[in-house]
Amino acid sequence: MSTSAQSPDPKKKRRFGQYLQNIKDSFTISRRTYPWIGWALGGIALAVVALGVLIALLTNQALWYWLILAIPMAGVGCMALLAWTTRHAAYTQMEGRPGAAKWVLDQAIGRGWFVESDPAAINPKTQDVIWRVVGRPGVVLVVEGPVGRTQKMADDEGRKIRRILSTVPLHVINVGPGKGQTRLLDLSKTLRKLPTKPTRLTDNEIAQVSKRLSSLSSKGLPIPKGIDPMRARPDRRALRGR
Repeated sequence: MSTSAQSPDPKKKRRFGQYLQNIKDSFTISRRTYPWIGWALGGIALAVVALGVLIALLTNQALWYWLILAIPMAGVGCMALLAWTTRHAAYTQMEGRPGAAKWVLDQAIGRGWFVESDPAAINPKTQDVIWRVVGRPGVVLVVEGPVGRTQKMADDEGRKIRRILSTVPLHVINVGPGKGQTRLLDLSKTLRKLPTKPTRLTDNEIAQVSKRLSSLSSKGLPIPKGIDPMRARPDRRALRGR
């Protein structure tokens, strides 16, 4: 004889379990860079609930009503802080690793950009690497490594590109924590801010330029051990804070 009671949906239970795991992963990532995150989350929760209690006392309204409002608001505040710290912590922990720039390029720059899967140039000794990107502003060389050490490599790559694409704008972004470099966290924003005047490539032109560049390095370059961006990738859901 069957019972009318319905057992909990296994899919919902799995989703809830995954949600809790994502919060745990986000907290772990954040705490590596921001040890104070636990105190901050507790402080936000207490402050919001205390504010709800204070408003209830001052307005002589029902305490339960303000607690019902305050508790979800405390949760939202905590999740907002956790999302922010997780994102910044993940980028901070990735910075300086070979292949970190490629991971950002694949994840964060969005539509309208073409990112080559293989590096344009590599120094196997120092693990300095150059990635080629094509978008509305033109061709962008994203260089990983100290400015002084990678200058010649970037200049050589720029000359190759200008020989076959003399009318397409060429930009160079050097990624790293040093002076004159773009921080990993700011890479996608820097790309979006590149000038598109007087030349702005159309979708068709981006495709054509990408094909020309692919022919320039049709043999491809092997990625040395330690520069594989797939190995440097943190948990994507944890990075988003959810």
